[in-house]
Amino acid sequence: MMEELAHHILDVARNSLEAGATRVEITVEEDPAGDLLRFSVVDNGSGIPPNVQRQLTNPFFTTKSGKKVGLGLPFLQAAVERCGGNLEIRSEVGRGTTVVATFPYYCWDRPPLGDMPRTIVSLLVGNGHLDLCYRHIFNGQSFEMDAGEIRSRLKGISLDTPEVLIWLRQYLAENLNILNGGGGYEVARRAG
Repeated sequence: MMEELAHHILDVARNSLEAGATRVEITVEEDPAGDLLRFSVVDNGSGIPPNVQRQLTNPFFTTKSGKKVGLGLPFLQAAVERCGGNLEIRSEVGRGTTVVATFPYYCWDRPPLGDMPRTIVSLLVGNGHLDLCYRHIFNGQSFEMDAGEIRSRLKGISLDTPEVLIWLRQYLAENLNILNGGGGYEVARRAG
């Protein structure tokens, strides 16, 4: 079981990389007033054939060699169902996959969002070439990070250089803290 939604997002995005995606778009939308938390992961990977799509939430099915179970999406579906939310997976062979998970914001059973800066940086480790776009919306205000734009400003320095990754994590943390008005929103939600 994954304790944070950020772990689910990382798992879905890693599936995208394993499917050969060169571009991954992650969007997190928090709308406390509308009682909504939704995230999506969109990729341009190889896509999923329909016969495999039907098995994606079966924990005893996996396409990965050497594994007998595939628990990422079944755990995500269980988390969504526990909260009365919705999980949608759309895919087209040769065009990519979209995974959208929607939760009621104030459901006690909803896992906390977790550490999104760490998730984004983890995706870039060893994947400095990845065209990663991360967008976070909170109460209608948004913050966006485009790896391609940062890469162009680095002028030849790889995005997965340790010093760049440390800076990137801090940059993401600071901007997300500003976006949600100081970072106490999730803590306050948990406290009731």
